[in-house]
Amino acid sequence: MTINIKDNELLKRRRAGVLLPLSAMRSATDWGCGDMASFKEWINYLGGEGIKIIQILPISESAPADNCPYSTLSAYALDPVYISIEDVPEVKNSPAARELIAAARDEIAYWRGEKATQFKYIKAAKYKTMWAAYEYFFQNEQAQNTRRYNDFLKFQQNNNGWLVPYTIFRTAKDLTGWSSWKHWEKSFKDTDVNFLKNFAMNNGKQMMFFTYLQWVLQQQLEGVRQSAAEAGVIILGDIPFGVSYDSADVWSNQRKYILDAEIGAPGDNMAESGQKWGLPAYNWPEIEANNFNLWRGRIKRYCELYDAFRLDHLVGFFRTWIFEKGAEKGRYDLQDEYLQKVRGERFLEAAVESAGGKLPIGEDLGVIPDYLRELMKEISLPGYKVLRWEKDNEVFRDPSKYPAASLATTSTHDTSMLKEWWESMPDWQRANAWEMISGRKTDGKIPFDAQTRCAILKRVLGSGSCMVVLPLQDIVGGAERINTPGTVNAENWTYRAPYETAEFHSKYLNEMRAFTELIKETGRN
Repeated sequence: MTINIKDNELLKRRRAGVLLPLSAMRSATDWGCGDMASFKEWINYLGGEGIKIIQILPISESAPADNCPYSTLSAYALDPVYISIEDVPEVKNSPAARELIAAARDEIAYWRGEKATQFKYIKAAKYKTMWAAYEYFFQNEQAQNTRRYNDFLKFQQNNNGWLVPYTIFRTAKDLTGWSSWKHWEKSFKDTDVNFLKNFAMNNGKQMMFFTYLQWVLQQQLEGVRQSAAEAGVIILGDIPFGVSYDSADVWSNQRKYILDAEIGAPGDNMAESGQKWGLPAYNWPEIEANNFNLWRGRIKRYCELYDAFRLDHLVGFFRTWIFEKGAEKGRYDLQDEYLQKVRGERFLEAAVESAGGKLPIGEDLGVIPDYLRELMKEISLPGYKVLRWEKDNEVFRDPSKYPAASLATTSTHDTSMLKEWWESMPDWQRANAWEMISGRKTDGKIPFDAQTRCAILKRVLGSGSCMVVLPLQDIVGGAERINTPGTVNAENWTYRAPYETAEFHSKYLNEMRAFTELIKETGRN
């Protein structure tokens, strides 16, 4: 293979990080969902505590009633729910936008007070306000051909490849009452070029609105990245493996998907009977025939946004578990191991080449073939080491022996948090875990108190992994889950940090001080 990431700078230094969804980042000015201003605030706070990596979940746009960040309307477009409204110049200058904000004060206060993020309602309110800002923008900035307007045009020109299909699709979703593209008229469904040109001519204002939103988001995220660079913090983004069937990507690239099959995962320790994800399967031969351009474009886009990126469901690029239409049993799309390796290696070569020096991290949890483990080791592609799963016949592995090219953690966005895991274990298993952590044999009746938590964190921070990224909940002893796989409920993906940064610092002063000391003690500062 021609892949060479062994000399990547991120693999040469020991760093500690925090996993915290952007939507979870409370701040004094958010609308009940973390936004770009919240992101800056948490970067400055966590960076000051010695934390050098902040990992977020995907922030691609999802449908109004869909909270899952791994089922998106576009692999390229960011979700407008993350716009920091008060930082948009047109919002400040538009009387109409200010009136809308004033009228929504009580609702915003209610959303901010909620424990869970109310995505659907916050999105709707932000769209209304941003439409008023957009109209001000074109009545003033465009009319006067200002520098700001020309910056907007430059963004549009540089991103037309994905903006055109996305803005057509997004406009059509509004105009059709969010019906699936499968039910649109034939010319639209089949992406007839002449039909789409006429559609764009007749709906240019609406399409430009969605371009405007993406431009604002990109500007604000660039400001976030500047703050992160100044604080010495690396932003670790997340590239979802799939996109929603009802997405701009699938509609505009239908030949690159198998529309009557869905992807998922075979049974594992997360779900014994396997999982159906409701996302369309890839037509890998077609994608390969086009030099993986579908994925090259996505990776280039994410590398414009982040300092490093997590490749969701890494094994899926080698072999994808698919369910035919109506089938209850799944299968791998490729049965031959040699062919799996060939496809996966070709994909990784394309991914690394497209990343332009940014470090990929492979999500390698679940049922993983030996050849993939060996390949990751050979090319120094970091994978995951989740403490609770790193064991042989119930004997927990020594974290100090984790490979340097890996990311160690206590929990993920799909698991219970450290506290719940510890307290739900049978005594015999907890005894095994505590022996690995402390070196002492016990009866396993070890309470989850501050001393226990710090001992566990110290063991993971002392691992051989160059990166340790822990959920915020595990650092302070919280138990709130981000997601419970195999369930659909209002709690999934709506977790919010319990306090804004200043109050969080006050409430968890001892926990954060102890964590900062552990970072220093384990050489991760």
